[in-house]
Amino acid sequence: MFKQYLLKSPLLLALLSGLLLSASFTSYLFWLSFVSFVPLFLLVKQLFDQKISTLKFIQLNGLMFLLWNALTTWWISLASVGGSIMAIVANSILMCMFFSMPFLLQKKYSKSLSLWWIIPFWISFEYLHYHWDLMWPWLCLGNVFAFAPWMVQWYELTGTSGGTLWILASNIIITQYIINGFATQWLIKNVINILVIPIVVSLSLLIYRSKALPNNFSDSLNVLIVQPNVDPYNDKFYIEPLIQVNAMYQQIKPFLNDSIDVIVLPETFITENIYEGSMFEMIQYPSIRYLYDSILMKYPTINIITGANTFKVYSDKDKIPATARQNSEGMFYDIFNTALCLSKDTIQIFHKSKLVPGVEKMPYPEIFKPLENLAIDLGGTTGSLGQQDQPSLLFVKNKIPVATIICYESVFSDFVSKFFKIGAKALFIITNDGWWGDTPGYYQHLMFGRLRSIENRTYIARSANTGISAVIDPLGNILQQTNYWTREHLIAKIPLQKNASIYSRIGDIISPANVLFLVLFLFRILFPIMRK
Repeated sequence: MFKQYLLKSPLLLALLSGLLLSASFTSYLFWLSFVSFVPLFLLVKQLFDQKISTLKFIQLNGLMFLLWNALTTWWISLASVGGSIMAIVANSILMCMFFSMPFLLQKKYSKSLSLWWIIPFWISFEYLHYHWDLMWPWLCLGNVFAFAPWMVQWYELTGTSGGTLWILASNIIITQYIINGFATQWLIKNVINILVIPIVVSLSLLIYRSKALPNNFSDSLNVLIVQPNVDPYNDKFYIEPLIQVNAMYQQIKPFLNDSIDVIVLPETFITENIYEGSMFEMIQYPSIRYLYDSILMKYPTINIITGANTFKVYSDKDKIPATARQNSEGMFYDIFNTALCLSKDTIQIFHKSKLVPGVEKMPYPEIFKPLENLAIDLGGTTGSLGQQDQPSLLFVKNKIPVATIICYESVFSDFVSKFFKIGAKALFIITNDGWWGDTPGYYQHLMFGRLRSIENRTYIARSANTGISAVIDPLGNILQQTNYWTREHLIAKIPLQKNASIYSRIGDIISPANVLFLVLFLFRILFPIMRK
């Protein structure tokens, strides 16, 4: 009876799909993702059976995606209500467009329904969200398994795009069963697809439960991870920088000794605007001078990795980026969200590459630069920041290469893998998760880091200012973690990777392949029309 009532209520189908997708991104309800698209696929069947109009189909899709986006990422509104509304609505429209298009094209030109064509469209949509200026991969389907690392140990082969493919395929198979019933012909046709699920889960669980990491680690780093817990709204960018640095030093002073190799401090811990000049010039800034005098001069073998605000001035001979600003004297300069690696003899610099749209970067600054003052103000520097085009490594303790990822960058699966392709031995994540308050936002961000550890088979040291700091092993287990919104520290031994994982070496191949399939599909549909 419920099945018949559900099929007669298109609105209920749309609402149910939105609720299921939202719930799947909530802690341990990830398994709902395997059925979350089923109600929406049943709407597709009603479209082809002419039980609902094309306009109603699009409206219901839009409602579903709006519900999913709003219920899952509502916490953005704590930073900006207007900005969150724009982001949620824009992403819902994009999702609706990419989901509806394959079925509308099939209905108009091929007259036959194949649910499988949603796969190249949807994975191409996710691929777009990893690479364009409006990047927002937070809701990529493969991320739901961050809450179940035991299910996706095979991410070291595919990355999160493999999880997206798995979820879509599972939803299609279940929908086909509902439509066709448990017929022998259907069972024979789909037996391979059906068997893949338990086989994949069983093998992944076997790897996870064995707790047998590959023999791929040799030396290690003794790391002191600091969570200073400075309120980003009321204190961090308003209290004197030296007061904050001194408070951090007093926090960790009892635990400093020659056995510590690296101290990891969170994103933008140094709030002064540091000029990227020579080491002599940079060390004159009070915050950096304090760290040198109090720590590095006393313990010369220690490295400090810290977030900072830095700026670079361009000369007349330099190519001026679109993000550059101009001061009253006519000089061009860029401001960066930066990771500094301080040692007794050197200062290394890494600039954040993946910037948050509308906060750290005005999308397509070549076009919209005049609007950059409308960027959401989260304290510190706003407007379009400069960025680094290619990954680069920081070197600690006798030239050991490590990847340092700043905040939002840890959501980018393929991007993080590039650091290990060029030789990273461990991963440091520095972030400031306090913007979103005590909401699912900071917790989801922590969980996504577990997927990066599996994909690259690496240990992670994560320093969060007001979120949760943690140590994560290559199986995605959180070995140590702090509490939320507390001043704490962690001391951990971080083993160093000897060889990159398969995913680190080859990157994401599923997404580009699906983009190619999408192009072929569109060519197959549209070419006969263009010839007329």
